[in-house]
Amino acid sequence: MTTAPDRALTALHGLLTGRGLDLPPNAPKGGRASDEALDRIWETRPFAVAAALTEQVHGVLPLLDSFAAGAPLLDDIRAGHVTASLGLFTPNALLSLTAPAVRADRDGDRTLLHGRYRYATQDAEASVVPVRLDGATRLALVTHDAAGVRLHGAGRAAGWGWAELDGAPAAALSRPVDWAPGGELTAALDAYAWAFARRALAWPARVVADLRRALARAGEGVEALSTSQYLAHELSKLEIEISLASAAARFGAGFKTEEPGGQAALATLLSTVDLIRRTARTAEDMATELGLEHSPAGVADRPDAADRPDAADWPDAALQAYFGGRRVVENELARRMGLVPEAVGA
Repeated sequence: MTTAPDRALTALHGLLTGRGLDLPPNAPKGGRASDEALDRIWETRPFAVAAALTEQVHGVLPLLDSFAAGAPLLDDIRAGHVTASLGLFTPNALLSLTAPAVRADRDGDRTLLHGRYRYATQDAEASVVPVRLDGATRLALVTHDAAGVRLHGAGRAAGWGWAELDGAPAAALSRPVDWAPGGELTAALDAYAWAFARRALAWPARVVADLRRALARAGEGVEALSTSQYLAHELSKLEIEISLASAAARFGAGFKTEEPGGQAALATLLSTVDLIRRTARTAEDMATELGLEHSPAGVADRPDAADRPDAADWPDAALQAYFGGRRVVENELARRMGLVPEAVGA
């Protein structure tokens, strides 16, 4: 499942304009225009901005086709006037994507939602959430300012990242969807996973390069931290794994000529989210234990980075929220490998 290039470019332009930004200069034209624009956005914008745009273009837009034409919010999301996130990746007891965390109940001509979901984009105004209704899985559009919606954080994330629903109205409902290998949800997840992994791995690569430069500045001669074999080994392990994962991500679905629902997409995605997490932890440890400055690539993702260029806190929530985090991706890969049972029948 892919997004039409012109539709994707329209959404990118609207989303950037809403943030007071512009498309990269000399944006290409033709079939790859939106992909090349996203590539440049990843090169020039903080992780949180680039990841949010990638999710809306490659994750949200394709799934909007499962809603009836003219449903509320659809045109605004497609035009980039509304920032939307995916609420597909909510941890539960089985850490399973196939078990919707939100319940839908009929109330006359309205559908009311109960439960909770996780979303990854800090400034999201709406989310696409899987719900269980009448024995089938559907997608619901939920606006974050609707009655019955309470947003809150987890860990060090203040005020965002999770939504609690207590009788919140669904702005729109999709037709039934499923996680079968040929289903809309699986196709959208795999296409989004490849698009994300291919670009997001540049972030840990930049952070590791920043760390090497910081080590080189810490000390002189044989006392420089950059001469430590132990520290060099830590960074070299990350560099090798990032390089291998990047190679797999560049091949994309052609890596093993897999159809949606295969293992390659999730294996590459798992490597990506794990390397992002480990790189952030390594940088945090080196800053805390060795007194190194934080990588500019990480500090730039703080909401107040412009006001505090020397900010010390890392944007853990922005880095780890996509796809629900390492454990959810790991479980989905295990499900595809046949190692865990299905939580809900397709």
